[in-house]
Amino acid sequence: MSQKQQSVKKNYIYNLVYQMLAVIVPLMIQPYIARVLGAGEVGAFSYTTAITGYFALVGNLGIATYGQLRIAAFRNDRRKVSLIFWELAVLRIILMGAASVLFLLFIRFLARPEFKTLYLVLLVQIMASAIDIAWLLQGFEEFKKIVLRNTIIKVMSVVLIFTFVKSQSDLYIYALIMNGSTLLGNASIWYFTPSFVERVPFKELNMRRHLRACVIYFIPTIATTIYLSLDKQMIKWFTEGSVENGYYEFAQKIEQMAVTVVTSLSIVTMPRMANLFNQHAIEKLKNRLEQTIRFILLVSIPMCLGLMSVTDYLVPLYLGAGYERSAVLLKIFSLLIVVVGLNNAVGKQVLMPVGRQKDYNMSVILGAIVNFTLNLLLIPRFYSVGAVIASVAAETSILLAFIFYSRDYIRLSWILKASVKYLAGGLSMAVVIRLSYLWLGLSWKNLAIQVVGGGAVYVIVVLLLRDRFALEVLAILLRHMPFRKRVGKGG
Repeated sequence: MSQKQQSVKKNYIYNLVYQMLAVIVPLMIQPYIARVLGAGEVGAFSYTTAITGYFALVGNLGIATYGQLRIAAFRNDRRKVSLIFWELAVLRIILMGAASVLFLLFIRFLARPEFKTLYLVLLVQIMASAIDIAWLLQGFEEFKKIVLRNTIIKVMSVVLIFTFVKSQSDLYIYALIMNGSTLLGNASIWYFTPSFVERVPFKELNMRRHLRACVIYFIPTIATTIYLSLDKQMIKWFTEGSVENGYYEFAQKIEQMAVTVVTSLSIVTMPRMANLFNQHAIEKLKNRLEQTIRFILLVSIPMCLGLMSVTDYLVPLYLGAGYERSAVLLKIFSLLIVVVGLNNAVGKQVLMPVGRQKDYNMSVILGAIVNFTLNLLLIPRFYSVGAVIASVAAETSILLAFIFYSRDYIRLSWILKASVKYLAGGLSMAVVIRLSYLWLGLSWKNLAIQVVGGGAVYVIVVLLLRDRFALEVLAILLRHMPFRKRVGKGG
């Protein structure tokens, strides 16, 4: 394996860990929070966090994605990188300052009285976004530094939650710990800036030159954030209390962790794909895209079908009694593991790197329209279930639009053909898991048996079908097994 391939592999692992940290911590504490705070309090936290996210969104203005690509493009020029970094960092702080003022006005005049104190606590969320410069290290593909620093902080947050959150009245403490840990994590990344950038006099900065490009990258960000957050708000509008939002929040957190596994690769490879396009290495770009899609299908299809199959055991064991609604939601949410994985592959490895941002934006706007329309039709009747169906339909519409705009690089027919053997393995696994319900009782031990046994069935079926890509992955894994290295040294 070449050094370049090794670098992609390591960065995928580091970015996977980094992205999953944001999901794993809430996931680790969910069973505890579900029992201590309850669905109603968690639903209130979910709803207010979504509203606060809109204000943080204004301050972002697409800077994270744009900044990562610009840093990656000029990372061999320290002076240019320094100028870009400080211009974007200062611009973000200014915008977040304006967003904070708007947020305080919202709290004062528009927020519901019962949520005002919680909103004030969530002001920390906007402060954390203001100083987020992870995009600098991502541009240099330095994911390891981000992961090591944030892992320590996230572990501390878990300890604090188990120590100080003891009853429903501790919701504000829970919100402060969750967002305060993010603030501390983002602040700690500034420690590394001297290694990558130098100081630039303020008078040399020209923030305005980035505004137009940032707005272009902001369009899909705001469309995505709106329809992801709008689900929770519309559930709140059409239902009494916050319980339905709580069910939705718990199911979504589990789904997001699984999705992160398959989307992290696209974040790492996006700068590489842009480089291949700039070098006019189109065949290499297509080949890498096909490999990425095959990897996503190989991993996401069994995760999707497996999660659907074990949900009836997972949810009651994980969340406790009374969360059957979350099990229903999670089964539908599971489809997003495949759909969002493919969305990221096509969107971030074709449309963004080759400069088709307009096509990318149009696709995401289409998804937002589909989501909003279906939310209006389905949530009043089906509540949180309707919101999940709308989300799946929206992401699917985005995927189809992405593939249409990328048809000179990848075809839907190719993706469907590449999926056949993985679907056969996944369906075989699902049948075995569902049959196991006949003789396995509800316990963590039996859930583990289902997961391991189902995974084994999937691997065996795919290998028996002689899938070439799966065989190549297996060969790579076997070459890097520790016992092979020991045997090689001994020989």
